[in-house]
Order: sequence, then structure tokens, then C-alpha cells
Amino acid sequence: MVKVAVSGGTSGAGLHIVQAILATGKHEVIVLSRQPSSPQVSALGAQLVTVSYDSPSSLIDALAGVHTVIVTINGFDEASTVKPQLALLDAAIKAGVKRFAPSEFLTRSHAEDPIQLFSLQWPVEEAVAKSGLEYTFFENGIFMNYLASGTEGLGFLSKPYRFLFNVEECKAILPGDGTAYIVYTRVEDVARFVAASLEMGKWPVISQMQGERLTLNEILRIVEDIRGESHVGRKFEVTYISQEELEKRLETYGPEYSRAKLWDQWYLSIIKDGSRWGFDGSNVNESFPELPPMGLEHFLTTWWSKA
Repeated sequence: MVKVAVSGGTSGAGLHIVQAILATGKHEVIVLSRQPSSPQVSALGAQLVTVSYDSPSSLIDALAGVHTVIVTINGFDEASTVKPQLALLDAAIKAGVKRFAPSEFLTRSHAEDPIQLFSLQWPVEEAVAKSGLEYTFFENGIFMNYLASGTEGLGFLSKPYRFLFNVEECKAILPGDGTAYIVYTRVEDVARFVAASLEMGKWPVISQMQGERLTLNEILRIVEDIRGESHVGRKFEVTYISQEELEKRLETYGPEYSRAKLWDQWYLSIIKDGSRWGFDGSNVNESFPELPPMGLEHFLTTWWSKA
């Protein structure tokens, strides 16, 4: 048994991870939060520890006796996502923490990342690699639950996110010709894999997990079959967007963040760097064959067949 601290564990993927670790009955879990209380954390039976990411002593004290730190905080600027993680990493080193997993999950960042939001994360990834702590970067592709936006299938994920496929409204915007591969993994399965990884003797630097890896067109056929004309009387409205069109659109954006800009950068990345989003690695799945993840068709049928 080890003591695990989950930063950002009051909601979203973090709360799923807290739940999954507690379900194993093998580890003590504390949740680091800026907020003084969380009904959901209390309901799970985890301890909430209030911290200030601007106070090194607050973080060091909170991490006393902690073996593993898992970070799930995120944001859209340096202040909300980078500085807190770097502060937590520094405190983890000083507190004697052994393992550290930064808030990656979707995909790793790159030094010259073409996606502005992900480029923010690079200083964290670089600092973690130089920290001397044992670390891993969890990669799971896109949370499958977002395909259930508009239903309770979102789980603890706080907001609908209809990137690529808007299943509720029978719409899809697909980059290129739709032959790029995409990995989707249900957040509950990500959480189970993360919890299981605590039992590994040594973490791999990259921990890739897959719910399912399919091309965009293959996913389209599945969602059309489950949610298309024969079920709701509507054909899917599908738009394919070319690299040329995306490059022209990106020239019109300013330096500030916007969702439209993020999505266009992401669409273009899928066309130009498909292996990043459709990675074929699954070393976490292979390490834990007793934890089969839910496939895409099963998931979509669960939430949309009767909707």
C-alpha cells in the first residue's frame, strides 16, 4: 500500500481516478484542491487536502508521506496549467515523493507543438523528465465519453465536448479524407488503468492505453448505424475539411486562445501527424489483460441506441 495524491481530483478524469484507486482497496488517496470541500470527494471516502499552488510550504506539507503524485489539473493558459504543475513538481521533489505523473493523458506535448494549447504543457514535460523522480506520461487519446455528450455517459467530465463527432445532432467534421486513425478510451477505463499502474514495479516513461483505434470513417459508419436515419430519422451531416482550407483559416486567427483556433490546429495535426492521434501502442493494455476496456460500438450503443 502506498499513499497517492491526486491533484485536480475533485472533478473530471481526476475524480474517476480517485474512485478507481479507492476501488482497489490497496492504497490511501488524498485529493489536492484549492477548494476547502468537495461533496463528491467526501462521498467517495477520500481525504481532501486544501492547498495553494502559490505556497511552496503548503504543497510540501500536503505531500508528506506521499509516494505517488498524479496530476489531472488543466487549463487554457500558463497560469492555470503550467505554473501549478511546476510548483507541485518542485514540492514533490522536496517532500521525497517517488513517482510523478503530469497532466498529459490526451497526448504528449512537443517542444515545437503546432497546437497552441498543448505547447503550453511542454515546459512541464521537460521539467518532469529532468526531475530525477520516476515518472510516466499517460496517453489515452480522446475520452470516449465525449461521444456521449448530451447524455449521462459523460460521467464526471464536466462539459460536453463535440470535437469531430456531434452524435447528438448527427453531425461530423472530419479532417482530410477520413482515413486518419484516432484512439478513443473511456475515462472509466483510463482510471482503472492508472489505478492498476500503481502496482507496477517500475513505470515506463510512456504509458499508452487504448479503448479502440479506428479510422474516422470507420467511426462514422458506427455512429451512423447507431444514431443515423434508421433510428432518429436524420442523416448524418458530414463535412470533410482539407489541409489547404485549414491552413488558410489558421492565418486569420490572432495569438489569443479560442476553441475555434484550437480545433482547427487539432484538425490540421490529425492530417499531418496522424500517428500522434492514432498511436498503435498499448503497453498498458498489454500489462493488464484482466482489464479489458469498453469498445466504441459497445459504448455508443449503451448511450445512444434508445436516445
